[in-house]
Order: sequence, then structure tokens, then C-alpha cells
Amino acid sequence: MVYDTSLAKILKRLQPGMTEPEVVRFSDGHFRHVIYSVGLYIANYVEQVLLACIVRGWCPRCLGLRNNLDEPASGCCHKHTEALIEEATLGDLWDEYGIVGDLVPFTNDYPQADIHELIAPDLLHQLIKGTFKDHIVDWVEKYLHQMHGKMEANRIMDDID
Repeated sequence: MVYDTSLAKILKRLQPGMTEPEVVRFSDGHFRHVIYSVGLYIANYVEQVLLACIVRGWCPRCLGLRNNLDEPASGCCHKHTEALIEEATLGDLWDEYGIVGDLVPFTNDYPQADIHELIAPDLLHQLIKGTFKDHIVDWVEKYLHQMHGKMEANRIMDDID
């Protein structure tokens, strides 16, 4: 996949710092050994599916079944995914675990990075879409229809867009 391959290529130069400690001088004047890692990756659900190489409808952070996400479930991890890929068929991975078995996350080659732990939801995007788009716009559209009639409300909505 182009996306994961591109990210892996971009981050390749950082890989030695993730395996070999580097001596760094901190702001307090002391020197310390540092091993770097990749930080949070904020993404909406569509990007999370792409990054975690999972099937749409499955959770990228836990092993919860897609039809029962309210039940407690253990978290996903790179080692567990690799073990499943070694043992299961591509069809079983897709159907039973929600894993796209022939794709590899860009974090696969980084020892301090597990995509299932790094991805974080884009809460601001979800809040704006959920509150603004789904509720306020619908409310305004209903209000305009009630106050101005269908044709005038549609004209006003076209002006807003």
C-alpha cells in the first residue's frame, strides 16, 4: 500500500534513534541516554482503518467484536496481529478478526511503535461534525422550511453552502 510504504520511507531515517541510545543534553544541563519513538497519530476512523490495516467496522485499538463493542475487550497489539497472520488464512483474518492480512502497518519496522497504541481519535473533527453538521445544520434547515417554505428554504440553504 502506497500510504504505509510512504510513511515508512519518510520515517526510515529516524529508525536508528529508536534502537540505539543517543546521548542528549537536557535543558537542566544534564546528559541522558535517549531512545526515540513515534508519538500519537491523530486520525479519523477512515484513516485509522487504513493505518491499522483493519476491516472497516472493526475497532483499531481493541479486539472487541464489531457487533458488540460495549463488552470489555483486550487491546490490540502488533505481536498479537503478527501471531494471527502466521496462523490464520486471509479469509479468517478478515472475517473473524477484522485484519487485512496482506497489508503491513508503517510502524511494523519500528521497535518502539505499535500502531494500535499510537492512533488516537480526531475528537475535534468528531465534535464539529457531530454537533455542527449533524445537529445544528439539520435544525436550521427544518427551521427555514417551517418559516419560509420549501422553495425559499432551499434557496437560502444553497446560499449557505
